[in-house]
Amino acid sequence: MSSPLRKRLRAEERDISPPPLRRKLNFDQYHETKLRSQSTQKSIKSFFQRSSKKGDPPNTDDEAEDQDFGKGDVPLRKFLRRHHFPEIVCLQEVKISPKDEKTRGAVERAANYQGKADGGKGYKAYFELPRDRYNATGWGGKVYGVCTLVREDILALGKMKTKGVEWDLEGRVLVSVLEFGKAGTGKEDKGGGAEKLVVINGYWPNGTTNLWRDSKSGIVRGTRHDMKRNFHSLMLGEVMRYQNAGWQVVLIGDMNIARSPLDGYPGIRLGAEHVRNRKEWNEMFVDGKDGMRGVDSWRWIRGEKRGYSYHGERAEEWGRSCDRIDLGVVNPSLVGEGKKGTEMRLMGAEIWENVEERGECDHVPISVVLDLG
Repeated sequence: MSSPLRKRLRAEERDISPPPLRRKLNFDQYHETKLRSQSTQKSIKSFFQRSSKKGDPPNTDDEAEDQDFGKGDVPLRKFLRRHHFPEIVCLQEVKISPKDEKTRGAVERAANYQGKADGGKGYKAYFELPRDRYNATGWGGKVYGVCTLVREDILALGKMKTKGVEWDLEGRVLVSVLEFGKAGTGKEDKGGGAEKLVVINGYWPNGTTNLWRDSKSGIVRGTRHDMKRNFHSLMLGEVMRYQNAGWQVVLIGDMNIARSPLDGYPGIRLGAEHVRNRKEWNEMFVDGKDGMRGVDSWRWIRGEKRGYSYHGERAEEWGRSCDRIDLGVVNPSLVGEGKKGTEMRLMGAEIWENVEERGECDHVPISVVLDLG
């Protein structure tokens, strides 16, 4: 990319007000964690709980149950406001039990508190939570899980639907499909001039030597490395089906892959299984001619600049061991390559790399910005 174009894109990213909905679309990804360690991690409820008064001890979970859970100027709403209310926000590892309707409701209330009073927009929350009785049993089933927050006014663009996929029982994949008319054509939802965009929010598996069991029978099928590679194959099939039907695809989330030595500090994992996982992922989603042929948004916009999305949970761990494993990967047509068929363009990519943005998590947010044409 030429230097003048890079400067123009970076200047646009510094805009302090939300971009016009018909011009740009922001996809912010934020990886939430909880209960990793009692000394450093709080319940997910801390993201929806009002701050205590100065000098008062923090509310316990039991006390939070007695409040209007999720109401108040809570951290989630502050995050949305700080990021100028992006149109789509993808959360991973939310760790909510599929039976816990109360916490799901609290997420949506927390995202919507104050509404227009703070200059923001309303959000609708969608969830995909684990239902695998053999591979998602920790903490009473409160493992994994993804949530997509969709700003309500995006629905004015056209048809939109958010759903899970049949092959994922661990609560790792949530697909949002949006079909809309090109700006100024008045062709919303009528085909022909309609744009078709799919955003896949994913919490991709981490490769380990732990056992992976068949989701239906419980029979051991291999290790979590095998499960990871199987997930990659199924995800590629999902992507290819959309691509072959003329959809523009955006993959975003915690992909648990550091793509190259540039993406880890002090280094990346070099065990045989990790090397294989990395090679196969790159071949499937970026480099291979028979794969997605996707574009790593951060590398396209930032070149060889180093940036890391994982930094560990403790303040003293910041910068000691970090990786760029949260990625935004887009169709090549969104950067003007391959089969065009769209006026949408990739305009920006960011890693919000600081302690404030990490909050109670071990990852920081990333973002992808698209010009809708």
